[in-house]
Amino acid sequence: MTGPDPSRRRMETRDIAAILIGLQVGLVIGLLAVGTTLLAPLGVGLLGGAIGFGVRRARLELIRRALRSQLRAAR
Repeated sequence: MTGPDPSRRRMETRDIAAILIGLQVGLVIGLLAVGTTLLAPLGVGLLGGAIGFGVRRARLELIRRALRSQLRAAR
């Protein structure tokens, strides 16, 4: 019996926060845009959560690329 699979990556706290913030913003926008239409605000909220997670991942990738290029230039 071994522990969890080491190749499986755990979500960071900031990733979860980005998803929750995106979800909340999506719910507010969904409520304001489509009102109380059945499940429409929930769908917009889920889309907002996915966008929040994607923006966080894209931002981290841009930071990594910039750091790599600065380290290469410093050699």
